[in-house]
Amino acid sequence: MERIEHHVCFGGSQEVWRHHSAVTGTPMTFSVFLPPQAKTEKCPVLYWLSGLTCNEQN
Repeated sequence: MERIEHHVCFGGSQEVWRHHSAVTGTPMTFSVFLPPQAKTEKCPVLYWLSGLTCNEQN
């Protein structure tokens, strides 16, 4: 996996990652927001699956 974007916001960070999908044979991207407490403790996760646009920008 490769981190392709990193932005500091709301005390945490917004990141975009790319990985190779063995199923589709193509690169795929996803984004994640890491709140400030993620540096020191586990945090709950909310998964969001894209709809019509099918990209990490939702």
